[in-house]
Amino acid sequence: MTSRADRVLARLMEAYEQEELTQVDALATRLGTEHPGLWVWSAYIRAGVLALRGDPDAGLRLLAEADERGGWWSPPLLADPALAAIWPLDEAGIRARSELRWRAAQERAEVAWTVFRPPTRPAGVVISLHGNGPAPADLFASLWAELGSCAAFLVRSPQLVAENVYEWRDRDRALADVRTVVRAARAEYGSAIPMVLAGLGAGARIAVEAALTGAVAVDGALAFAPHMRPLTEKVMIGPRIRIFPGGTPESTASCESFAVWARAQGIDCSLSYEEGMGHAFPERFHTTVSGVVAAVFDENPISAGEDSLAGS
Repeated sequence: MTSRADRVLARLMEAYEQEELTQVDALATRLGTEHPGLWVWSAYIRAGVLALRGDPDAGLRLLAEADERGGWWSPPLLADPALAAIWPLDEAGIRARSELRWRAAQERAEVAWTVFRPPTRPAGVVISLHGNGPAPADLFASLWAELGSCAAFLVRSPQLVAENVYEWRDRDRALADVRTVVRAARAEYGSAIPMVLAGLGAGARIAVEAALTGAVAVDGALAFAPHMRPLTEKVMIGPRIRIFPGGTPESTASCESFAVWARAQGIDCSLSYEEGMGHAFPERFHTTVSGVVAAVFDENPISAGEDSLAGS
């Protein structure tokens, strides 16, 4: 059975932070095998592990295989210190060729999205934003399909890291891209349908900021495993914010600090904790998310400060 890519990636990130290189290699191999569209990205991870273990030649061979398949990575990704021992051996020009391919792909990149449409008129629309990293659209489509009653627009950022790997580092561009997708969703379903932004990691922060700054007109935002920070701009207090802390202790602490700040501004902001969530969408997605989405869509706001255990 194919594992959810976000759950495997969360475990990989945890293993990397703990310097468990054997586990990192195993999880990267699994990710690339079960999700072929992520093989090139997983090759970068595995090459770094090999180099850190003292075998940069093997790491170079892995990158060469990806290069032969037409693979590419962004220059910042290839500047990873884990790959430093590989590049003096790169007589074939893999790094330079990768940059040319990345630049060509980046120049023609535009925001894109896949739409999940339920069989009947949806109760609302979710605009789903991936995090900084691998973002297979099929994964997120299957998750949002579990809710049944919502249409979901699954956004892919045009800020490229590698094949099927995206990021949201340019905030202004990210907000402009979210506006483009929201306009498309309104054009299809009308201006009156309830709409919420939902994001993972960096996408979660963009979702919250887009909602609170009024960059887009939505009913609220769901933030999964973000690293949050108070906003310096003028904020709107209408959108409802629901945050699911996850990932590192620092990320969780940032969510809690943000909630305190948001409530002081009069924003309807609540936290929901799920054990073992990590840097991923909740494992019990339907159980955890369905009620929260309904509450954000509902005219009765979630009570500010009403933190809870997810699914309770």
